[in-house]
Amino acid sequence: MPTQGSEQELSRSEVLVRELEGLSFVPSGRTFIGSPLDVGSSVDLLVDRYEVRHSLWERWAGAENPIPGSFHPGSASRDSRPKPLAWTDEVPAVGMTLGEARRVAELRGMRLPTFDEWLWCAVGPTCQRVPAGRLQQGFANTRETDLQRATPVGAFESGQTPETGIYDMLGNVWEWIEPPPERRRTRNVWNEFAWPEDSGQKAPTWVLGGSFTTQDGLIYTRDNRLLALAVTDGRRSSEIGFRCCVDADVYFAALPGRTRLSTEQALRLEAVGERWGPRAVSTLEEVLGDAPGQSWLLALLRGAKGEDTQ
Repeated sequence: MPTQGSEQELSRSEVLVRELEGLSFVPSGRTFIGSPLDVGSSVDLLVDRYEVRHSLWERWAGAENPIPGSFHPGSASRDSRPKPLAWTDEVPAVGMTLGEARRVAELRGMRLPTFDEWLWCAVGPTCQRVPAGRLQQGFANTRETDLQRATPVGAFESGQTPETGIYDMLGNVWEWIEPPPERRRTRNVWNEFAWPEDSGQKAPTWVLGGSFTTQDGLIYTRDNRLLALAVTDGRRSSEIGFRCCVDADVYFAALPGRTRLSTEQALRLEAVGERWGPRAVSTLEEVLGDAPGQSWLLALLRGAKGEDTQ
């Protein structure tokens, strides 16, 4: 789970180390999950392991936070239970519009995932219909937990994707994505949540993954029913947040070349590389070819290769 603390006071290098600790490496690839759904990514991605939490949103949005002061995140019912610090800072940020989520992603040097990328991260090359790989109560913050509110990111340890370690792709809060292509938005092949009959007209975009009020279920079914909700891009909701992604090679190339890492930071980066594993080696080596001796990349590569530095 991300570390709590006064992030605004941290050094640039420490902020970056923490950010890398919160990213998953998702290799490029494609998978077929039923006509007409062929999803994937043509590039290796770095993806937020966790939905963007409230404290991170405040750091990046800063004094220009676009969410109106009149907006107050709520729960599914009146809830008088006390909320410790983790339930304030570590819960997903909500209430932003699509454009505002996109803007904060850009400030981070990242972007929102596309429809294809988000589903690729959720189902993986084995086409798992549940992000955790199997459907079991207690793996996600859905209606069945009866918590009736979002939980701190990463709280459902068993619900992460098995290969890449991404949390809360089912339940907790819906997630903004870049609007899917017109050919997909106009095909009436999704579930009853995708195009509400009382919407008047088809909404311009979707949110994916469900929330704490959504019934536990599958991300998709074999007959192309998708856990999606059609929304307007200006909607604000206590149940909609987001996560960011970026092309891995672009992110690696932008890492500071002259920053001196402490021994402790280098070891933490090696741990990140170890978590990413061999699938990240070729991309790290490729970028290192243009920046030989780059300390950040070298530490990540040592971990990805499983090299013992003790």
